[in-house]
Amino acid sequence: MKYYKSLIFLLVAVLLWNCESKTPPLEYFPDMADSPAREAQEADPIAKDGSSSRIPPKGAVPVGYYPYEYLGLDVSQLPNRGLANPFKDDLANLQKGEAKYQTYCSPCHGVRGAGNGTIVGPAPRIGFPVPAVISPKIKGYSDGQIYHVVTAGWGRMKSYASQVSPEDRWKIVLYVRKLQEYDNRTKKDVARN
Repeated sequence: MKYYKSLIFLLVAVLLWNCESKTPPLEYFPDMADSPAREAQEADPIAKDGSSSRIPPKGAVPVGYYPYEYLGLDVSQLPNRGLANPFKDDLANLQKGEAKYQTYCSPCHGVRGAGNGTIVGPAPRIGFPVPAVISPKIKGYSDGQIYHVVTAGWGRMKSYASQVSPEDRWKIVLYVRKLQEYDNRTKKDVARN
């Protein structure tokens, strides 16, 4: 009999323990735990302007945003010829740079960087010549200057900052340097023959 009473008590306790309460628990110090949430474009009676949308405080930077300090400068105006490339020219970085270059740069600058991409062709079809990234002028640029051109744009070329991440822009610079090295080697081979 004692065994049955214990079993019934245990069963009742489990049933009551698993029941959900219909009323919320008491909150003694809610502070800001239950602030009223507002939908976009909803009126907020507490705000001065009546809008639920808030303007971020001055100097606030969104998460994952890294401001580019040289925006608005010409390539020749970059202090110390721009930034230094933080990536090594290992195989993985070069392959990533090549993939991004072939996607975003080769339509105008060409597969080998000669300025004769599919959009341009041998004779300029778009009304103006496109600079070759293997030209002596571009070879004289620092890595930071090439990065700046991809980031901020130059001449008729618009900025690719929204399409290509900063990391991938540096890898494109590594690949452009390899194209320039290849061009130097082929010119030396031709000069020897």
